[in-house]
Amino acid sequence: MFEVVVETMGREYVSFTTEDVREAELIRQRHIRSLTDGTAYIRETKSANDKK
Repeated sequence: MFEVVVETMGREYVSFTTEDVREAELIRQRHIRSLTDGTAYIRETKSANDKK
């Protein structure tokens, strides 16, 4: 699983979660182009099946 995380003023939140890294990259690029505040990056997480 991949999460698109946006960090703003020292706080971060997950804005999108997907299993496809290419889709996560597209969402990250869309955030960058939107000129909104914060830095977006992709974080890889364990899937629900791996957590068990």
